[in-house]
Formats: sequence, C-alpha cells, structure tokens
Amino acid sequence: KDPLEIYTYNRVWIPDNEEVWQSAEITKNYKAGDSFLHVQLEDGTELSYPVDPAALPPLRNPDILVGENDLTALSYLHEPAVLHNLKIRFVESKLIYTYSGIILVAINPYKQLPIYGDAIIHAYSGQNMGDMDPHIFAVAEEAYKQMARNNKNQSIIVSGESGAGKTVSARYTMRYFATVSKSSSNADVEDKVLASNPITEAVGNAKTTRNDNSSRFGKYTEISFDQSYQIIGANMRTYLLEKSRVVFQSENERNYHIFYQLCASAMQPEYEHLKLGSAEEFHYTRMGGSTVIEGVDDRANMVETQKTFALLGLKKDFQMDVFKMLAAILHLGNVEIAAVGDERSSISMEDKHLSIFCELLDLNCDKMARWLCHRKIVTTSETVVKPMTRAQAVNARDALAKKIYSHLFDFIVERINQALQFPGKQHTFIGVLDIYGFETFDVNSFEQFCINYANEKLQQQFNLHVFKLEQEEYMKEDIPWTLIDFYDNQPVIDLIEAKMGILELLDEECLLPHGKDENWLQKLYNNFVNKNALFEKPRMSNTSFIIQHFADKVEYKCEGFLEKNRDTVHEVLIEILKESKFHLCADFFQDSPVSISPFGSAINIKSARPVLKSPNKQLRTTVGSKFRNSLSLLMVTLNATTPHYVRCIKPNDEKLPFEFDSKRVAQQLRACGVLETIRISAQSYPSRWTYIEFFSRYSILMTQQELSINDKKQICKIVLQRLIQDPNQYQFGRTKIFFRAGQVAYLEKLRSDRLRQACTLLQRRVRGWLQRRRFLALRRAALTVQQYYRGQRTVRQAITARNLKETWAAIVIQKYCRGYLVRRLCQLIHVAAVTIQAYTRGFLARKKYRKMREEQKAVVLQKYARAWLARRRFQNIRRFVLNIQLSYRVQQLQKRIEEQSRENHGLLERLTNLASAHMNDVDTIQKLESELEKLTAQKKTYEEKGKKYKEDSEQKILKLENQNKELQEQKETLEIKILEKNFQNQKQDYEKEIELLKGEIKILKEEKTQLQQQIQQEIITQDGLKMEVGQLTKQAQKIPELQKEIELLQTQKLDVEKQAHSQKRELREKMSEVTKQLLESYDFEDVRSRLSTEDLEHLNEDGELWFAYEGLKKATRVLESHFQSQKEIYEKEIEGLNFKVEHLSQDINHLQKLFREENDINDGIRLEVSRLTSENLVIPDLKQQVAELENQKLDLENRLQEQTTKLKGNGPTMDLEEKLDMKDRIIKKLEDQIKTLTKTIEKSLVPTVPKEYIGMMEYKKEDEERIIQNLILDLKPRGVVVNMIPGLPAHILFMCVRYADYLNDADMLKSFMNVTIDGIKQVVKEHSEDFEMLSFWLSNTYYFLNCLKQYSGEEEFMKHNTPRQNKNCLKHFDLSEYRQILSDLAIQIYHQFIIVMENNIQHMIVPGMLEYESLQGISGLKPTGFRKRSSSIDDTDTYTMTSILQQLSYFYSTMCQNGLDSELLKQAVKQLFFLIGAVTLNSLFLRKDMCSCRKGMQIRCNISYMEEWLKDKNLQSSNAKETLEPLSQAAWLLQVKKITDDDAKEICEHCTSLSTVQVMSHLFSSGTIGLSFHKSHILQHSTSSLLMLDTKHLFQVTFPFTPSPHALELIQVPSSFKLGFLTRV
Repeated sequence: KDPLEIYTYNRVWIPDNEEVWQSAEITKNYKAGDSFLHVQLEDGTELSYPVDPAALPPLRNPDILVGENDLTALSYLHEPAVLHNLKIRFVESKLIYTYSGIILVAINPYKQLPIYGDAIIHAYSGQNMGDMDPHIFAVAEEAYKQMARNNKNQSIIVSGESGAGKTVSARYTMRYFATVSKSSSNADVEDKVLASNPITEAVGNAKTTRNDNSSRFGKYTEISFDQSYQIIGANMRTYLLEKSRVVFQSENERNYHIFYQLCASAMQPEYEHLKLGSAEEFHYTRMGGSTVIEGVDDRANMVETQKTFALLGLKKDFQMDVFKMLAAILHLGNVEIAAVGDERSSISMEDKHLSIFCELLDLNCDKMARWLCHRKIVTTSETVVKPMTRAQAVNARDALAKKIYSHLFDFIVERINQALQFPGKQHTFIGVLDIYGFETFDVNSFEQFCINYANEKLQQQFNLHVFKLEQEEYMKEDIPWTLIDFYDNQPVIDLIEAKMGILELLDEECLLPHGKDENWLQKLYNNFVNKNALFEKPRMSNTSFIIQHFADKVEYKCEGFLEKNRDTVHEVLIEILKESKFHLCADFFQDSPVSISPFGSAINIKSARPVLKSPNKQLRTTVGSKFRNSLSLLMVTLNATTPHYVRCIKPNDEKLPFEFDSKRVAQQLRACGVLETIRISAQSYPSRWTYIEFFSRYSILMTQQELSINDKKQICKIVLQRLIQDPNQYQFGRTKIFFRAGQVAYLEKLRSDRLRQACTLLQRRVRGWLQRRRFLALRRAALTVQQYYRGQRTVRQAITARNLKETWAAIVIQKYCRGYLVRRLCQLIHVAAVTIQAYTRGFLARKKYRKMREEQKAVVLQKYARAWLARRRFQNIRRFVLNIQLSYRVQQLQKRIEEQSRENHGLLERLTNLASAHMNDVDTIQKLESELEKLTAQKKTYEEKGKKYKEDSEQKILKLENQNKELQEQKETLEIKILEKNFQNQKQDYEKEIELLKGEIKILKEEKTQLQQQIQQEIITQDGLKMEVGQLTKQAQKIPELQKEIELLQTQKLDVEKQAHSQKRELREKMSEVTKQLLESYDFEDVRSRLSTEDLEHLNEDGELWFAYEGLKKATRVLESHFQSQKEIYEKEIEGLNFKVEHLSQDINHLQKLFREENDINDGIRLEVSRLTSENLVIPDLKQQVAELENQKLDLENRLQEQTTKLKGNGPTMDLEEKLDMKDRIIKKLEDQIKTLTKTIEKSLVPTVPKEYIGMMEYKKEDEERIIQNLILDLKPRGVVVNMIPGLPAHILFMCVRYADYLNDADMLKSFMNVTIDGIKQVVKEHSEDFEMLSFWLSNTYYFLNCLKQYSGEEEFMKHNTPRQNKNCLKHFDLSEYRQILSDLAIQIYHQFIIVMENNIQHMIVPGMLEYESLQGISGLKPTGFRKRSSSIDDTDTYTMTSILQQLSYFYSTMCQNGLDSELLKQAVKQLFFLIGAVTLNSLFLRKDMCSCRKGMQIRCNISYMEEWLKDKNLQSSNAKETLEPLSQAAWLLQVKKITDDDAKEICEHCTSLSTVQVMSHLFSSGTIGLSFHKSHILQHSTSSLLMLDTKHLFQVTFPFTPSPHALELIQVPSSFKLGFLTRV
C-alpha cells in the first residue's frame, strides 16, 4: 500500500508544550511534497501544521488498541502512543500497572488500593502473565514459576525515582513469595523475611521532598528456596547508603526514621537512660524543619520496629545496644564547638551532650573533647598535632557521626542476615533488587554520579536481555533474523570505569595529600574534552562537567567529590573509639571488623584478581572503588539469573492521587528504558498474532472462497497476501504472524471500513423498508380520504326531495315485506323443530325405559353374585387372618416370655411399689366412704327442709285461694266505680310489673337450663371416666405396662375426687342460691301491699300467679331429682372403683406367683446355658487334641512304613503298632465325647428353632485390629456401594459397639471406639486427595455419628424410632464425648473433601466460565502484545462449560452412590457454586480484556446452564443459586447502559451484592463511564472497600440428625468384607 494513504482523514500526534503530545485529526488529504498538514485539534481549533515530508507526525492508534494491557500490542509504537495509553489506563480506568514487553510499568497512585489482599495473591497464583491484568503479583508469579520449571535462579529488578513506589513494589513481591510458598515445617521463616523490611526501612528510609518513605540505599534481597520451592531463608546486600543525611537534611526533609521513633519514645521508662528528648531538641533531626510526617505515628512505628526485632530473634539487649548508639549520634550532633580565633576551636568540658555521648559509649571525655578540635599529622620524621578551625572541627564531628551510623547500619543488616540464615543447602533463589533509578537534579554530586553509573550498568544488562529475548522469539518461529540497531551504552560505562576513567582519576587524586576537587576536574577536562563525545565542559562554569547518559545529559558539580570518595575519619578518633568499653562500639572500629564493607553485609566480595594491600593506611579502599566492586558482583549475579523488570513511575511531584503529569512521566519513561524497549520492538515486528486469533478477528475480510479452505493457517496466508501487497511488512512464523509497525492499524482500518460498509448496507435496506412502509400507509390513507370525499360529493349531487320520498317509501315497503317473510319462515321452522323434538324425545324415553329394565335385572343378579363373592372372600380372609393372628400371638407370647425373664427384677420392685400404692388407695377409699356418709346426712337434712317447704307452700296456696275468692268478690263491686281511663292506666302499670315478673321467670329458666347443661357435662365426664376405667382394666392385663396404668388410675381417681368435691360445692351453692331466690323473690305481702284490690283482681284475672307458682314447683322438683341421680351415680362410681382396686390386688398376687415361677425357670435356663457355654469352651480344646493326635498318628504310620522297609525283625514294628492302637483309642474316645456334647447342645437348642437376631456383632478384643484393617483401611468404596445399604460399614461398627455395651465392658468399648476413630483418621490421611474415598468415609462417619445419637437413649433422638429400635438403645454407657469427637472428625473430613473438590474443578473455572465462547458471533479478540494468552481458541484441550457441568455431575453421582445425606450434599454443592462464582468474578476483575457486553452475555448464559443443572438434580433448595448472584450482577453490569443518571440509579438498585469498589472497577474496565456519572451516584452505593471475593471462604457446615431406617437385626455382613470372624447375635 502507499505509505501516504494512511495520512488521509486519520488522526496524528503533534508536539505540545504543555501535554508533550496533542491529538489532532487530519481534515485534508496529505499529498507528497506538501509542507503543511491541515489538522483539527480536539478542542475544535483548526491548524496548518508545518511538516517535514521525510518525518511526518506519528499516527494515532485505532480506538480498539487504546487502553491495552501491553504497550507492545499497539500498532504504532512511539512515545505519544505510550503516553496516551498509560494516561487512559491510569486516569480513566484507574489501572496502575501496564506491561511494556518484558517490563512492568507501575505508576504510583498515591492512594491505597484494594488490590493487594490474599485473595488477589491466590487469584494470580498459578496463572500465566497474559491471562490476567498486569500486576506486580503477575511478575512475581512468573519469576516463581520459571524458577520451579527451569530450576534457574530469578531476579526482579525494581527501579525508579524517589517516590515512585520502589520500596512498596519490592515489599509486595516478597509478600507474594512468602504467601504462595509457605512452608508447613518452618512456618515463621516467611514472617522473618517480611519482618526484615520494617527494620531496614526504619534505619535506611527517610522523608524527602519527593517521598515520605524514600529508600536512601540500594538493596538486593535473595530469597532462598529448597527443592520443594518453599522459603528456607534469605540474604540481603545493601548499596551506597546516603550517610550525609545523618548530619544534613534539606528543607522539609527528615533524617532516618529510627531517630524520630526513638525521640517519640524517649519518655518511656526503658529509654530514660538514653537522656533523649523531642526531635526538635537535636541538631541532626531538626535541620530540615519538618520533624513530623502527616498521618504517621512515630511512637507506634517504634513499637512495630521492636516487634520485628523480636520476631527476628534480636533480643532486648541487642535492641538497647543499637538504641544506645543512635542516641549517642544524636548527642554528638548537639556538641557545641566554639571558635577560638580564626585557626583554633574548642569544646567546653562541661558540655552536657558530650558527657552523655561519652557515657553512652563508655569513652574518655577529655580525649574526645581534645581530638575533636585537633588532628595528628604523621610524617616520616615527626608527629605534629595541629589545631583545627571551627568548620574543620564540625566536619570532623559530622564525619565521626556518619562513620558510626554507617557501621551500625551494616551491623544491623548483618544481624538480620544471621537471623535469616538456614541450615540446609539452597536449591534456588529469587533476588529482589530495590535500587534507585536514574536521577538528575539542579545540583548533582557524588551520590547522583554513583546512582547514574549503576543505572548505566543495569540499562546495558537490560538492553542485552531484551535483544536476546527478541532473538529467541524469532528463532523459535523460524523468522529470518536481521541485526537491530539498539543503543549500546558501553562507551559511557568505559568513560566512568575504564582505565584512566573518571573513577580511576578520582581515586588517584584522593591518594594525593593535597588533592583537590579542582585539580581532579582539570584532569578530566584535559583527558576527555573534545576527545570523548560523551563528556562535555559547561560553557558558563569551571566547576562542573557534563556526561551524556543513556537517559539524558547530567551536569555534575565537582565540589565534595574527593571528600565523599575518601570518607575518612581522623585516626585519633578511631583509636579513642577502639578503646571503648562498650563492646559494640569497640567492635565497629577494630582492624578486622565483623563487616568492613558498607555495601555487602554478610557477603564476602572477592575480586577476580588478588588485590595487594599496602601497609600505608592512607591507601585504603575508596567509596567509589567499593561501589564499583559491589556493582560488578551484582551484575555477575543478575547475569546468572533470569531477570524480570519493574519500572516505577512517579505521575506528579505534588503526590496527588491519579493525577498524570505528561512531562514528568515522559522524562521517566526515557530514563527507565521503556521507550528504548518500544523502539527496539518497533524496528522489527512488534505486532504478533497467532493464526487462530488473526482468523477470528479478520474473518470478516475473507471471501467465501477463502473460507471454504479447511486449513486456517493457509487461509491467513492467502488473505494477508491479498490485503498487504508488500511482503516485507509481515512474516509467517510457525505459530504466529509477525507484523511491522502500523500494519495492524491498517488491517483494523480495513476491518472498520468493511463493517462500515455492512452497516451502511443494513441501514440502507432498513431505511428503504421503513420509507416504503411509510409510503404505503400514506397511500392507503390518501385513498380512504378520496373515497369518502367522492362519496360525500356524489351524495350531495344526488339528494332531492322527490328522491328522498321515494327512498323512504321503498325502505318502508322493504321493512314490512322482509318482516312478513321472516315471520313466515320462523313459523315453519318452529313447527318443524317441535315435531322433530317430539319424535326424538319419545324415542329417547322408550330407549331409556328399556335400558333401565335391563339394568335393573342385571343389578339384581350382580347384587347376589357380589354378595356371594364377598362372603367367600371374607371367609377366606378371616381364616387367613386367624392363622396369622395365631402365629403372631404365639411369637408374641414367646417374645413376652423372654422379655418377662429379663424384666423380673424390675417388676418385683415395681410390685412392691404397687403394694404400697394399693395401701394408699385403701386409705383414700375409706376417706371417700366417710365423705359419702356426710353426704347422706346432708341429703336427709335437705329432704326435711323440702318437706317443710312443701307444707309451707301448701298453706300459702290455701291462703292465696281464699284471697282469690275475696278478690273476685271485690272485683264485682268495684267494676262499676272504676272509669275506663283509670282502668287503662292501671292496666299499663300492671302489665309492666307482669313483664318484670316474666323476666325474672325467664332468668330462672335460663339458670335451670345452665344447671341441666352442667349436669349433662358431668354425665359425659362420668361416661369418659367409665371408658377410661374399662381401658385400664384391659391394660391391667398387660404385665410390662402395669405400673404406668396404675399410676394413671391414681391420678384419674384424684381428679374424679377433686371434680366431685368441686361439683358438690357448686351444687350446694346453686341450690342455696335458688332457694334464696325462690324465698326472697316472691314476697307476696310486699306485692299485696303495693297492689290495690282492683289490681289484684285484674292481675290474677287469668290465673297467672298460679302458673308461676306451678313453674317454681317444677323447677325445684327437677333440681332435687338431678341431685339424687348425681348422688346415686357417685355412689356407683365409688363402688366400681373399690371393685377395681380389689380386682387389681388379686391380679398383683397372681402376677407375683407367675413371676416366682418364671424366675425359677429362668434360673434353670441360666444354669443350663452356663453349662453349655463351659462345654462349648471345651470343644475347641478337644478338637485341637484330636487334630494333634491325628497328626501324630500320621507321623507314626509314616515312621512305621519306613522302618518296615529297613528292619526285618518283628520287635520294633509291634511297638509302633501298639502305639498306633493307643492313639486310635484316644481319638475315638475324644470323638465320642464331642458327639455327645454336640447332641446335648442340639437338644438344648431345639426349643429355640426360630432364631432371632438382636442387632449386635460378637467379637473378641484381639480381633479389633482385624476389624479396622478389613472394614476401614482395606475397604474400597466401589466394591461397597453396589447393592449395599448406605453406611453399611458404619452400621457394622455400631453393632460391635452395641456388643461391647451389652457386655458392660468399659475398657472394651473405649478401646474399640479409639481404634475406630484412629482408623478413620488414618484412611482419610492416606487418601487425602482421593475424592471417592473421602466422600465414602464422610458418609460413613456421618452415619456412625447418627447411629450413636439414634440409639443413645435420649428422647430428642428417639422420636422417629420404631419400638424395636428403641429396644436396641445402649444400656450402660453414655458416648456423648465420642459423639463430639466424631462430629469434629466429620467436619475435618468435610473440609478436606471440599478442598479436593475445589482442587479438581478450580483449573476448569476460568477457561470454562470466561474464556470459552459457546455463543455464536460474540468473539472479539484483540491483540495481546508480548505477554500472550495461555489458552487458544481452537485448542482441543481447553475446558468448556460442559467440562464444568460434567465434573459437577461426577461429584453429584459419586456423593449419591456413597449415600451422602441430602443436606450435606446440598451444602457441598453450595460451596462449589460459591467457588465457581468467586473465582470467575475475581478473574473478571483482574482481566480488563474480558469486560465487554459480549462477555457479559456469555457469562449469563453459563449461569443459566448451572441453574438448569441445579434444577435437573433437584437442588434448588440448596441456596447455591444465590452464591452466583454477585457474578450475575457483574455480568448484567457489563451489558447495561452507563450514561445517564437514571442508569446510575438502576445500577445502584440492581447491584446489591457488589461493593462500591467492585462496581467502580467494572465501570472503569468497560471504559464507558464519565466522572460526573460515577462520582454523583455510584460512590454512594455502599461503604465496602473489598474488590476480591475470598475464594477460601467456607460456609459453616451443619450435620442434621437423620435416623437410620434400617433395622440392625436385619443387617448382614457381605463376604467381600472378610469379616467371617464376626458372629451376629
């Protein structure tokens, strides 16, 4: 294609002063030779940008490639593309990690992110780098995996500016190794390795203007692993500690953290002897003016530092020695040095801090005060003591402080290394290098020179490694290898370290007594200016020099180079410190200290050639040479390992979270080698696609003819040759296609053009169809309008008066005519219908009549036939039932006799209790008789009162009759006098009074009915009592339940007595109330006094008073009759109870006789059984004797035959024959004895022919090991589950437990339970990864536990037992403690069972749930860059959703076959579904390439498959579906719109199972969310900050009690169990 073709209406990058690069869109085609490029910026401004035709602006990548995980996946590889991709990921998607080939670019977010928990570590563990989003854990996992796979040492090189996050990144890598390689045998090694970080940070980190926790030294930590790749120890090397910080800090900076931690804890009693104060009181800690870091508690950090010291085994004494040295340094800094003139200085002997310094280090104070202000110059002839000026004395003091701290730092590192030492041999190691990145400041000195020198060496090693990897990739794919021009910084390294280089000239100048920085700089000018292109002299300065490093030009100030390189302290001060009585201080300054190298603690650095030591102390090693040697050793180590690179980037200098300063980032990208990697990749074939990925992505560009070819690799080649004419733009490898820069963008343009054409075609067709449909609708509407309009017009034209009349007349005629015709037709139809109905109804009636006659006869026949059949069937059933009843009763009688023999002792005790109860009953009956006598007496009194009442009432009646006669006479006389009006008024008054009387009468009637109801209830209760008494008499015949029934009778008797007493009281009270009411309510004199004679005559006009009186008499009679009947009933009941008590006493006496007889019989049976058992014990001995005698007989016969052949005489043969005869006789006697014994046993066992088992297994104590071996250890589940009851081994074990309980042998039972539990533990331990075995023994342990509960005798577990099962309960022992042990064991087996299932299915989850695409047309692969995905689309070994469902079905079927309880099975399925959902969701969070609408559709489809599986297995009630709810909501979130505020509200309402961090992660990953959208709504969703679900979470398991339905007496032991030595009892 034409290279200028892509500069047609495309987007480019143009330089910008603010943002470094700015995006612009070409508005006019660019033609060859044009000097301007017409573009439009993103803000809408148009611009004519001047361009050089030979170097056109870089093109912008298509949108599909924006935000990629790997920068090498970009089609256009250049600086603006890298910057833009990093900015999009960091600012919009909040992703801080990005790959750039083999480099991990880590941008400091300046904010705590929830992406470093243990769940994230486990999510990355075992994964390939290309499968997950970029992360520091992915790099650590890659290093760990390569170490384990290749047995080769690894290195992780973490570099970057101060404040970029190097220390944190190194700390996370070490934490990852400590987590994934945890050792079970030495669990605290990982903790010790991690504990080394807080200590080294305390003594080696400080606050700077760029970073609150800046590492001021380089560190290389080797983490050692054994052959099983578990951490066994570690070792640490340090490089170039910034000692000048001890004595000097710039503004807003601090000294090392440990000083401030010590000052913050100064008031504690344990530090009082250090005589410290606040940090503001000491010169060395207040120079920067910032003694406090916001949000940091130095005192709490001091406690943490002490804890880590203790964790590493560094005791309190060691810690106090270290703190002494630190306190001494602080006090030394406060020593006041006064100037004495211009050339002298002095220190007061009363200086408090000097005395404290000498006291802490146990030094001579006078000597120290003298030699801090003087120095000794030793010449060949004499020694001169020369005073120093104040400035020189201050420098000497500061040099001493730096020297002490340097030795202390090395000593602490050495002790840490000793604590991390390991006794065994190191197999492999992973080194983590946390070293300073390239630095350039306004003023650069010796420290920056050494740092940049180290970075030059590391960059060279990095370039060679990248070049090597590229070469290996090309060779593996059989791509022609062409030499790529890359920057080689060897000339800069030679400039620094070669012979007569900068470092050697510096060392040479340091050896001179009067060497100066200016002299050294002049030598540099003379040797390198205009001779070496990488060295320059500044134009405006004579005290600086410039070196062209790989990243940038750096100007160094020569001031202080010599002093820092020498790092000298006056010899006299050293001698004073050597004389210290404080052992730590004295050891530091010995001639051969423990560790003289400040850069390689505990590492012996040996040069390649021996170094000659000069006797002159002035020729000691300089800092530069030490650093060069340690750096060369580091490079040797790194070259011997496989390196992995982490480049930390500082996004801004203000430490603002997620703020991206393009200038600063671009500067760091150039300095750390990322852009160099990009440049190397861009020169070759940076874009690499597998054939399958290319086919899946660009199949839309292929023709039907090309797609018809079966070989996809061949299709890709044909398509590429057609689409890209230049064959140099791509190469075909063995598994991949390699593209030059820009070719993928060109293919994406062709693909988008094809999609645009397809969309345009679809839009054209759809729009045409819509327009045609709209046109047809308009046409129909127009025709309708026209039709109505034309009709109206013709109507208007045709309508006249005559036409209207004619029309109306025609309508009327038509109406009458049509009505006549319709009526005529209706009459004809009606007549016909009636005729037809008559004939049909008659026919049906006759047919029904005939049928009824026939059916009636058949019914009669059927009745008699069915009756005969029913009678015959009933007779047969009755005979059959009688036979069954007879046999059953015989069996029941036999069983009852056996049970009676077992329960004799208990019944005797119960009978004694019954006798005592009988005596009590007699007493109560006597009491009842006395009460009856009282009642009869009361009855007589009531009868007398009744007679008196009758007599009184008769007298009253006579009086009333007389009065009535008198009233009639008076009435006749008064009728004339009384007026009608008065009569009516009086009549109304009388009527009212009569109504009142009638109301009272009604009340009496109601009371009467109530009394009748109560009496009926009493009669009902009495009938119930009679029924209960009848039942009790029946139940009294049942011997085992006699005691319970008698107790019930006693309680019922008491209740009856109570009821009788209460009813008597109530009847007495009611009778008294009735009599009172009768006597009080009818005060006739009062009534008479109130009534006049006329009123009385009128009142008794109809005899109403007589009727009322008669009603009262009847009521009293009824009450008396009820009372008498109730009394008779009570008397009868008492007589019945007395009769029952007598009958029961007779039954008891009869039972006692029976019991005595049965006891005698049982005693005889016991004696016979004991005799038979003793004889049975003799039988085995007899059998052994017979066998021995038979063997002896055979031996003798053999000897006889041998001797007969040898000897000719008869003497010896006769002896042998006699012996044989004797043996034969003995054998015959023994055989006869055995026969007689067997006959007697058979005779004794003849009555018990129907042998019945009681659900026990008889065994001997010495058989326990055989039982456990055969039933537990050697048993195979597959041989048991076929045609066997669930939990058969558990039932057999429990039957053995029952036998031990039956024997009442505690030792035997305890031994068997312990051996059983140990056997289950052993088989579970031996088969800890065997799913079937764990499932089998989880089921059996559960059944064994349930058996112990079911037959424990506790009521709560016996509710569902049969009576027979209740009889099988344990009798003598409580096994609740063993139940608890078995419950704990079952939980342990369940957890191991779940772990095995999770391990078997976990590797299928991500490929099956996320990666595999079962839906047609949803594949959307994107380029993956250097870090390729591990799985391929067309890989036949890839796991699918079907694989997961098949594995779940296997788990389900195995658990069902092994008889696992349904509740446990549901809990296991719920745990598995939670794991599937959590692993899938976690992987989705960590894979931005999976966050798309199409993938959300696929996930929801997979969830539906799993729900269908649950439905198919009838497991909907397991709550497993709810565990997939977070995954379902996340999949829905990928598909839903995320634009408006309504969308945000819908997300908040729907995503209830996701935390805010999870929702935001999805929104950022999908890339379709604006800042205003999420800030206003989503952040209010919830307060949780968890990103990852804990895949190790286990739901609480519960073991529900389900009683076994299997009867123990029916269980048989299969022969396959090899338990023939057990016998069923």
